[in-house]
Amino acid sequence: MAIGHRKGLSIAAGIAVVMVGSLYFAGPWALRSWTVDKLRETTGQPVTMEHLSFNPFTATASLAQLTIGDSESPIIHVDKGEITLAWRTLWQSGIHIKRVDLNGPLLHLVQTPEGDLNITQLSGSEDSGESTALSIDSIKAHQGEIEWVNQSQSPSTQLAVTNLALTLEGYDSQISSPMKGQATGTLNGGQLSAKGQFGLSPLTGDLQMDGQQIGLDLINPWLSQMSNVQVDKGTLSGHGTLAFGEARQGRVQWQGDLDTNAVSMLDGRDRPLFSVNQARLTGMDLLTGDHLSADRLSMSGSKMMAIIDEQGEFNLTNSLGLQSEESSAPKGDAQGDGAQANDAQKDEPQQNDSSQQGSQQGDSSQNGSQGDGMALALGRLEVSDGVFNFEDRNMSPTVSLGIDSLKGTMEGFDTRRDTSTSYSFKGFESQRTPVIIEGRFNASEPSGVMHLVVDRLPLERFAPYIQRFGGYRIEQGTADLDLSYRLRDGHLDADNHVVLRELDLGEEVPEGDTSLPLKKLIGVLKGDDGVINLDIPINASVEGAGVDVSKVIWQVIGEAMENMVTSPIETLDAMINGDDDDTADKSSGRYTDGPLSKVATEPHDD
Repeated sequence: MAIGHRKGLSIAAGIAVVMVGSLYFAGPWALRSWTVDKLRETTGQPVTMEHLSFNPFTATASLAQLTIGDSESPIIHVDKGEITLAWRTLWQSGIHIKRVDLNGPLLHLVQTPEGDLNITQLSGSEDSGESTALSIDSIKAHQGEIEWVNQSQSPSTQLAVTNLALTLEGYDSQISSPMKGQATGTLNGGQLSAKGQFGLSPLTGDLQMDGQQIGLDLINPWLSQMSNVQVDKGTLSGHGTLAFGEARQGRVQWQGDLDTNAVSMLDGRDRPLFSVNQARLTGMDLLTGDHLSADRLSMSGSKMMAIIDEQGEFNLTNSLGLQSEESSAPKGDAQGDGAQANDAQKDEPQQNDSSQQGSQQGDSSQNGSQGDGMALALGRLEVSDGVFNFEDRNMSPTVSLGIDSLKGTMEGFDTRRDTSTSYSFKGFESQRTPVIIEGRFNASEPSGVMHLVVDRLPLERFAPYIQRFGGYRIEQGTADLDLSYRLRDGHLDADNHVVLRELDLGEEVPEGDTSLPLKKLIGVLKGDDGVINLDIPINASVEGAGVDVSKVIWQVIGEAMENMVTSPIETLDAMINGDDDDTADKSSGRYTDGPLSKVATEPHDD
């Protein structure tokens, strides 16, 4: 009996050892398979996991290399994690987790061309019946990363938050209530923090955001959609509220303040376009696709560079995409297209008037819908210590102008209202010539007026223009400019009053582009005090522009008559011989005939 009893105990012990060994070796595999199946059923996505162990005494599972989603581009990937189950999982349906601690998690967000977000797919398949309920009391992540790819734009844009520390509470797949939490991370070299509510299904967010020293070049993919301007360097800081999802009809809204530091921007040819030392935007309200407004924009140490290049193209219009299609297309292509269009019109039968009118109305309605765009509004713009530089490289030598110590304001800009925006700016050309620019404009029409006043502007700045179009070099002289422009209903009217002082022309330039007798006219118009007064009216429209020459001619006649009365000898000499000195002769090369020289000296046959 004793032997049989001992034999039975040995068999039982062997079976127990086999069972414990089986559980030891097969238990983790079975648990991992069960967990993978449940996660696949819950999320509706492919799931893989390299390792999973479970401690029944603490109800804690340890996992490694968990992937949810496609293996090449997973939605979620976790290097290591620890999950503590809630004991109510034993008697309640679904999976209830007390705490999730993740190390090195990756969340890969993709916005499809249709505007859907891939993370919203983590809700199980709709045709597979009810999915298993999943609730998580607390989620903590360390050394995480969030990648966001927006495929709804072409080319696609991408952002990444690294060194992520995240805490979320209150996830439940069966209800739509958002989670509460907070997060900190690194975004493009700067620090980003968020606190508030976040929901997956439906996707919603209402977060208090704070960013410090974030590299501003992260917005370049979005800038490329609107212009040829790119951020070269600079940082962005700000705080405010970020809301998105169903609460904003699928849009993103930002309300808060932004600060930039040491920003520089390049045009489409990688040339300096704009820079600012410090800028602050307060009361900002952005709702994508609807409006962008701000209470105040303050800029200190801004610098704008305007360039007309060797081909005659203006960098501002090219960089901001303001040039017309005809001007941006090559002339040869434009002519070829025009010829093809004319040939096509000859071959096609004539349409009746009603069909043509309908087509035109359809085109205009489409253009109108496209032109609506986002509403823009700015309560007040303040500029201090600014610089505006201009170069005309199409001239030889290059014309260079610079307005520094620029300061001023603009108030009441709003494209949603039929109201005028007023502006006033003051500065100095080359640190000594005062410049005043003021006026108002209405962005909704558009219409406006501008008044430009410059005193004692050295004419040497415009020497290349006078050399090309006037035919003479400039030795010295200054100009007082009082220019008034009015724009309304597509027409531009200008009243330009120009006062020239101490004007002294140099040698004649043979390659000048004009036969204008500039030196003779100066001799006629110059008064006793050496001052020339001119009023030059300009009228322009979308169909062309022109100068009212008749008024200029009457000014010339009036000035000549006035000078004839006050200084008859000098005036007649200037009209006949030009404005050269009496000591000059024809052999010196400086003698110029006046406008009446041929009339006074050439005989007639009659």
